[in-house]
Amino acid sequence: MAQEPRYEMRREIGMEAEHIMALPERVARGAEAALPLLAGRPVILTGCGTSLFAAQLAADYITQLGGDVRAVSSRALLERSSGLPHDRTVVAFSHSGGTPAVLDLLAACKDQSVGSVLITGFADSEAAALASAVVPTGYAQERSWCHTISFTLSSLAGLLLLGSAAASGLPAGIALPQPAKVSSAVGELLTKEGRVRDAAAGLRPGSTFVLSSGEAMALAPELGLKLAEAAYVQNLPLELEQFFHGYVPAADRDSTVIAFLPPSARARADDLAGVARIVGFHLIAIDLAALKELAPTTDATSFPWVAATYLQLFAYHVALSRGTDPDKLRREDPIYLAARKSYR
Repeated sequence: MAQEPRYEMRREIGMEAEHIMALPERVARGAEAALPLLAGRPVILTGCGTSLFAAQLAADYITQLGGDVRAVSSRALLERSSGLPHDRTVVAFSHSGGTPAVLDLLAACKDQSVGSVLITGFADSEAAALASAVVPTGYAQERSWCHTISFTLSSLAGLLLLGSAAASGLPAGIALPQPAKVSSAVGELLTKEGRVRDAAAGLRPGSTFVLSSGEAMALAPELGLKLAEAAYVQNLPLELEQFFHGYVPAADRDSTVIAFLPPSARARADDLAGVARIVGFHLIAIDLAALKELAPTTDATSFPWVAATYLQLFAYHVALSRGTDPDKLRREDPIYLAARKSYR
């Protein structure tokens, strides 16, 4: 009998494949109210923390295919000198539906008659009461403070919702991820967890850089966030090209560079490997070929979400190796608990 995971973070990663399969039906429940707000209008995606990176993943994927979508933090939207974007529909990502900046933004949208759609795990939340339409991901439990399943489900839900040409300006017939295929590949990856654990054990004691680009760009800051939350690892997330143009001198033989390289970055992958050989830093490069070794049904459309599961497992095993509790974000420490309570 398989042993129950010690931490909620790992338990929830293990539930992703099942919930991805149910996602199309869940998104359809909110689509009836949401699609009229999206049809024929450009959209702007928003959120905070992991939810912002989920929004960014959906936006980058659509942008790579030629659509007109961008992601901006909720606080940045509120602080725009030109005011709210009345020419766009705001699509807000908030798993809990209680993030203060998202609440403030949705309240401002309501006051100023700006259409808004909320993608959330809590369809009866305070944010849901403010939004013009609500799209549920169907998973509200998330017990670990290091959010994983909500990132996967909300980013994919956002893409499924915006995948129509009317919603995102995309040409007809473009290749969007198929939840059944993503679910299958995620399930395959989970059977190869030992390989991910071994990769996590290779993290060196010096500086850590997390890289990606193109349709998977949001994976760099999301892994950076997970490493900070779960294992307290200081790291620098970067766009791949930015690393080449200025940051290489900061890497040395004690450094680790973790790179999630989508198919669109194939031409630069060899360059990064060459730099690693010359400088001597440890390179962990996760591209489509590497993922297919672990999860054979992974394809170019499912890559970002299978890679997201990989990065979640990676951060989890770094936390285990360092003896940190990946569920609590140091809230068991009175200093960090007080720090968190000092702001809304």
